[in-house]
Amino acid sequence: MSFDPRLLPIGRRSLLRLAAAGSLALPGAAAAGRALAATVPDKTFRITMVLGRGESDNEFGFKDYLARRGLRAEFTIRNTGGDSAKLPGIIEEIKDTRPDLIYSWGTPQTRGLVGPYDDADPRRYVTDIPVVFTFVAAPVDARIVPDLAHPGRNVTGTVHIAPIAVQLNTIQAYRPVRRIGVVYNPQERNSVLTIEGLRAEVALRKLELIEEPVPLDGKGDPDASAVPEMIARVAKRGAEVLYIGPDTFIAFHNRSVVAAEALRHRLPTFSVTELIVRTDKAMLALASSSYGIGRFTAFKAAQILVDGTSPADIPVETLKRFSVIINMATVRALEHYPPIGLLNFAEIIES
Repeated sequence: MSFDPRLLPIGRRSLLRLAAAGSLALPGAAAAGRALAATVPDKTFRITMVLGRGESDNEFGFKDYLARRGLRAEFTIRNTGGDSAKLPGIIEEIKDTRPDLIYSWGTPQTRGLVGPYDDADPRRYVTDIPVVFTFVAAPVDARIVPDLAHPGRNVTGTVHIAPIAVQLNTIQAYRPVRRIGVVYNPQERNSVLTIEGLRAEVALRKLELIEEPVPLDGKGDPDASAVPEMIARVAKRGAEVLYIGPDTFIAFHNRSVVAAEALRHRLPTFSVTELIVRTDKAMLALASSSYGIGRFTAFKAAQILVDGTSPADIPVETLKRFSVIINMATVRALEHYPPIGLLNFAEIIES
């Protein structure tokens, strides 16, 4: 069942009915488990993985899917560690070695590899080798592809987050709030685009968005030592929930500090990705499985490698369903208990 998320009412009961009926589904997503039409070639594919945080469940899901399809692959792993200055060297290596496929994790890596769709200089970017990306929150706004349904270039991939309207519906279904706080990296494209989307959505709902961008250090990078102060300021300004978006700096590199400081200030947390809830005691998430997203990305890779389909003709999609994940240890510490209806279909974490 598909739906227009902007038509969803904010009320708890309405969201719970939709979720219980399996309606937290996005229109147009392909079934990643359907069989590929072509026979698996008798060759070993060379795949270069360009990562920003090392291997994770995404990559394990990607490799597992290809292995289960019977595809043999040789992987070269290159990890920027979030340092975009490493990308030119990686691009030069890719152009020299010419792998069969490039797997790219995250917006900065992907944008740095393939360039903007309207200015992809082949001298600077990879424009003639197939690329599949994952964990890119807004590929059109980031100018990676001009259209989700028709990428039109050597790039396709998967989106991992639910629409902002659905995210806010989930927060309101858990606990009605008027003031939403967010601490974010102003240097990260995903974060800036998310903030712009949040501003528009909270204005429609007549909510208040309390923003605290992380200050930059002398090198122009976000200052990790300032994160506790930013969370304290959000709490002091009256935020009722801390929104954790698709921000690698906040939700991955500094997730332990973010979750701990929010808990210290008795500030409930909502995340659009699962890791910070599973490992660092953030309270609530609406997220796709990282492993599942990796498998879905591999499904698209197999369309390229096995079927010979051009990335230009493969839609950029997300999984159809998102999971509500609740960390009950954090719930008990904050004494912000969810409604029973939400507990009936949420995944409960007890650590």
